[in-house]
This record gives sequence, C-alpha cells and structure tokens, in this order.
Amino acid sequence: MFFNRRIPFFMRESYYYDSLGALALAFFAGFSANFFPVVARRLGANSFQMALISCAPFLGALFTLYWARLSDAAVSQMDFFVKVKLLARAVILFAFLAINPWIFILLVFLNSLLEQAGSPAYVGIMKEIYSDDFRGRAMGYVRMEMAIVAVFASYLGGFLLDHFSYRYIFPLGAIFGVLSVASFGRIKVKKENMKRQRKKQGILPKEILEVFKKDRPFALFLMIFFIQGFANLMVMPLYPIFLVDYLRISNTSMGKLVSLSSIFLIFSYFFWGHYIDKKGACRSLALSFFLVSFIPLCYFFAPSIWYIVPASIISGFTLGAGELARVHFITRRAKSRDVPTYQGIDFTLMGLRGIIAPFLGVILMHWIDIRSVFIISFCLIAISSLVMFFSDRYYFSPLSSNRFRTRVFRD
Repeated sequence: MFFNRRIPFFMRESYYYDSLGALALAFFAGFSANFFPVVARRLGANSFQMALISCAPFLGALFTLYWARLSDAAVSQMDFFVKVKLLARAVILFAFLAINPWIFILLVFLNSLLEQAGSPAYVGIMKEIYSDDFRGRAMGYVRMEMAIVAVFASYLGGFLLDHFSYRYIFPLGAIFGVLSVASFGRIKVKKENMKRQRKKQGILPKEILEVFKKDRPFALFLMIFFIQGFANLMVMPLYPIFLVDYLRISNTSMGKLVSLSSIFLIFSYFFWGHYIDKKGACRSLALSFFLVSFIPLCYFFAPSIWYIVPASIISGFTLGAGELARVHFITRRAKSRDVPTYQGIDFTLMGLRGIIAPFLGVILMHWIDIRSVFIISFCLIAISSLVMFFSDRYYFSPLSSNRFRTRVFRD
C-alpha cells in the first residue's frame, strides 16, 4: 500500500491485497505469535516443553512435501492456501482455554502445523503474481510495511499482556490473523485444475534424492542452509529461558525488543529485496549468516537486557534475507511445475532439523551450561557463512550468471 507507485501497474492490484493482508498479519503476530515462548515459560513450561514450542513450526514443515502434493492437486492454489491459513489462525481463538502448558502447546502446535501447510501454495502464488525481475523487491516492500506496523503492534501487545491475560489478548490477535487471510484471498489467481501428469514418485526420501541428483547446486544450497538453521534452532528454546529465568524480562520489555527488531526489519526487507535482485541469493545469505552468528554471542556475554538489544537489531535486520533469498533461489532454479516440490523439500529438511535441534540444545544446556551452547551455535553459524561465501564464489555464481541461466544441467 505504501509503495504502490514503486510497483509496475500490472502487479499493483495483487500487491495491494498482499500488503493489506500483511498489515493485519503484523497485528496477529504482535498480539499473539511473538509472545508464544515467553508466555509458555511464565505458564510453567519446563525445558522439554519449551523445546516443543520451538520445534512446533518445524513439525508442520516436516510434512511440506505432502502439502506440496495437495496444493499441486488442488483446483486452485489460492483456495487451498486460504482454507488452511484460516484454520491455522482460528485455532488461536481458543487460547482462552489454555490454562496449562500442555493445552497451550497443543494450540501452538495446531497453529504451526496448518500455517506450514500453506507454504508451497504461497510460493506458487508469488511466482504467478510477481515477475522474476521484480519479485524480490515486491515481497520486500510488503514485508517492510508489515514491519512498520509490527513496531506499534508488538509494543502494544506487550503492554496489553502485562495488564490483561493472554487468554483475551491472543484471541484478539487471531481475529487480525483471519482478516489477513481474507485480504490475501482477494488476489486474483487463475482457478484452474493444477493437477499435472507426472511420473509416479516413490517414497519421499527417494523423491528428494532424485531432485538432488538432477540439481546438485540446489542440494549444496540446502546442505549449507541446514547447518546454519540447525545451529540457530539449537538455541531457539534457550533464548526465552534465558530472558525469563536469568534476565527476568517483563512482557512490556519483551514487546520493546520485538518492536526494536521490527524497526530494523523495515530496513531489512528494503535492503535485502534490492540486494538479492542484484547480487543473488547465495551472496546475500553468506552476509546474513555472518551477521546472525553474533546473536548467540550477545546472549553469551549478556549480564543485562541491554546486551540483548544488539541481538534484536541483528535479528530484525537479517530476518528478511533468509525468507526472500530462499524463495528467490527456488523460483529461479525450479520450473513452474516443480516449485511446490522444491519448496516442499526445503521445508521438509527445515522440519527435520527443527524437530532435532531444539531438543539437542536443551540437552546440552543440562549437560554443560546455557552459555556454552550459545558459543557452539556461534561457531556453527560462522562456519556456514564461510562455506556459503566460497560456494557462491566458486560454484553457484557461474551457474546463476546471465550467460548460464539457460544452460541444461546434467549429471
């Protein structure tokens, strides 16, 4: 909405409804999703339950190849997307029933599972409504607008949660989530049978291996991303534990940190959208991984909340890189009919690391100590940054240059 004039005329209507939905989504996150881990800890969730909260989105991602097939077989990808997203957001309306950690975890799990079910369809929609040359910027503008609203929504959400029960504030956020889906659903996408004649596939691991054999750069890309993502997820349940148990953070302070992160998220999507279009996905990820490696370092040295401020800044600024770069890389490498499958493989591997890494982080926290786990995370992320940088320089770049874009890759 705010950047309409920067959008080509033929994409402007789709962009309008995309951005309007993003604004409502910012209130959904600011009033609910951003506070799921902290509220769970205050409810009395133990370290195992905190790991469950962290891995919940990735349990949904683990089944993304199945969601991709359902999306691919649907009459309309948009209809499929709207149905599952409406169910995902509506689940949080029942937060008033979450009177103990297990009920709360169940609601978060259902929300996360259904949110991920729409991911392959979303990528397919993005490929159809935005051109290749402008997709990074268009998606970046939408997320910039969402981040602008999130600055206010997160601060207000933290304030409200310090004065009213989450059992009332979370359902309020869910209403905004439903409105977000309703707006996005107004984007005009062709309603045609998306089923395609494809050869019969084997079991999912075999299908993944077939894709990797045909597209080795894609396999390397996901391997590097797996290392970085694993290291990041390993400390994900430890962050709220550290904030609540060690730093005694309030909901209002948490809201301020999220708002600060959202401010830099505004610049994130603006910067990374243009940077990815010019430099490519892999160069962008190498830089963002390097910056992300400093987040666990901030927690390692933190005696007070002020040390978490730079971590929040880095988190906000780098958040746009991962999402935009992965969509950019997949939509560039995959043919239109293969986009849901590529996205499905990406999210399946994300789910695999997501159901292992948080529990490993919690186990390591008890075996050694929480600050030592932060150092391990830092080392792994820094290594992934170096590997992505050299892979882009000596392996990815020649494949992604203009003169090689039409080249056929064979084993």
